[in-house]
Amino acid sequence: MLQQHRRSFFLTCVAMIALTGCFTGERPTLVSEVPIDDAAAQAVLDRLALAGSVNFIATYDITPSLTGATTQATVVQQDGRRRITIGNVEFSTDGNVSQTCVNNGEDCTDFLDDARVSDLNITHDFWGSSFGSRLELDASRRIGPSANLNTNIAGQPTVCVDVIVPSVATATGTVTYCGLDAGVLGRYFGADVSIELTSFSFQVMSSDFGD
Repeated sequence: MLQQHRRSFFLTCVAMIALTGCFTGERPTLVSEVPIDDAAAQAVLDRLALAGSVNFIATYDITPSLTGATTQATVVQQDGRRRITIGNVEFSTDGNVSQTCVNNGEDCTDFLDDARVSDLNITHDFWGSSFGSRLELDASRRIGPSANLNTNIAGQPTVCVDVIVPSVATATGTVTYCGLDAGVLGRYFGADVSIELTSFSFQVMSSDFGD
């Protein structure tokens, strides 16, 4: 008898929870938003926000601080089609089809596998959204004023910002982000990695995609 009462109570609770969900809808989840109150950082963020829509070909030098060894990278984008080569790793996206290949197609996976370049402290979209997210985070935790610097990188008008953030090694540290007016990352200097744009062009050829 006691077991039947317990089972009846349990079923009643489940029914009440289900009804509550029906009447009130899905419970809201807390979404953490990064507050940006830094006009200098926002100027660079506005440029990086354009990265996904511009047609271009660019080359980069990527140097992780741990090894000091530089890896060359090439990014090609045209009308949503992308080919990103970082060392011997190639990321490609064409519509809804994505692939990651190593050593000229000898080892491929049917998704964008950032683990292939994790030793460089970057992801395949370092040239745009990835470091835009980093800048948002650093700007939200800055401990000093930021200022813009207008310059040219690889012959392209560029805006840079130095963000002063807490540092493990010292009281403060400075992280540099640069965004081209054209809309991609121009430079990043941080404790973990340095990235430098070495060439940029709006002219994209079919051969740049390996066609």
